[in-house]
Parts: sequence; C-alpha cells; structure tokens
Amino acid sequence: MTAAQPELLKFAVVDVETTGGAGDSNRITEIGIALLDGDEQVGEFHSLVDPGVPITPFVKNLTGITDEMVSGQPQFQALAEKIAELLDGRIFVAHNVQFDCRMVRAELKRCCVKFDPPRLCTVKTSRKFFPGLPSYSLHNLTESLGLSDFRHHRAMDDTLACAEILKLAYRKVGPERILKEVKNLSTPKKARVLSPKV
Repeated sequence: MTAAQPELLKFAVVDVETTGGAGDSNRITEIGIALLDGDEQVGEFHSLVDPGVPITPFVKNLTGITDEMVSGQPQFQALAEKIAELLDGRIFVAHNVQFDCRMVRAELKRCCVKFDPPRLCTVKTSRKFFPGLPSYSLHNLTESLGLSDFRHHRAMDDTLACAEILKLAYRKVGPERILKEVKNLSTPKKARVLSPKV
C-alpha cells in the first residue's frame, strides 16, 4: 500500500502598491497576483487601480506610480469580483502578508465582499528556511537567493519575486512543512459580492 501523497497546496501570491497615508485614506493603486499550484505557476493578474484619492509624494518617489498613471484606470470596485474569484480557496501569500492582506481585505469590504483567507508570510518563512542571510527585505532576499532582477516597488514584479521565493521554500521543505507556517487554517470560503455598490 503506497503512502498518501501530500495535498497539493494552492497559493495566491499578492503584492499591492498604495497611495500612502493613514487609515482609510490609504488605498490600493496597483495589484499583482500570481497563482501557484504547489511550486508551479498557473496564472497571473495585474492591474493599476484608480484609488480616488491623491498618492502621497513619498510613495510617488518610491514606486514611480503617479496620479496621472492611475487616473482613468479601473477603480477597485470594478475589479473586486475578478480578484475575489482569483483568491478563492487559495492561501494568501505576501512578503509582509499582514500589510497586503489588510489592504485587500479593506478594499473588498468596501465592495461588500467578505474575505478572511489562510495566510503565509514569506518574510517569516524565509527567516526559518533560509537562515543567516544579511537581510530579508524582498530586494536583498532575491539577490541573496540568486533570483532574477526585479523592478521592486511595482506590484507585479514584487509578486513574481515573492512567488520565486515561495517556490524555493516549497521545493526545499515540502508542502507539509509549508502548511505548518500557514496562519488561520480555516477552510477558505468563496468570497461573494453581496450587494455591489453603485
């Protein structure tokens, strides 16, 4: 009798760029999503987002994203159903997952979409699985691990960099060890647009 194969974990690796600012004034300006089944990428999504509020000068300098670039782009409300479908049933992964998940959850909540996924942070997992590196910032980590050069502080590039880190960790320690790092192991519920705002 052969041993049961470990469950294939499904991930949504996410990065968002935001306007900056405090509290509710901080809105998403760009989102990147990479879908992974195990260590294989099976899809991706990227969009600039019109936040409806100005981007702070600090963030403009950091990301290169300007008010002119996002003006006329879809507002998050127009993307909410698509994003909810992409994230449905997957482990939400990000580099500093607390920030990205909080921003996505807040935007979805404004669209009456309930969202509380299981989460995995590649900062914390990298400290465990790749110990002794000089820095665990996304830029320095990708350099230390010999990954491709990415244009950091843009959503899709940071998403793909984070996805590459996740793939390395997955191959190194396997799905069962990865699963132990996942927070909030409740079964993901399908996010639904309950009453879209007009």
